[in-house]
Amino acid sequence: MELNLPTIIVAAIVAAVFIAIVAKSISDKKKGKPSCSCGCSGCAMKDTCHSKK
Repeated sequence: MELNLPTIIVAAIVAAVFIAIVAKSISDKKKGKPSCSCGCSGCAMKDTCHSKK
């Protein structure tokens, strides 16, 4: 078990970072923010990505 402890710790940290990224992405999507974080003004897909309701 001693040899696996560092691997388990690293895997837990990677999983926590992944979960945080996914949660932030979901939160931003619910708020209507663009996923690329560069704004929509210069995007070629701005009309299809955020179509007016």
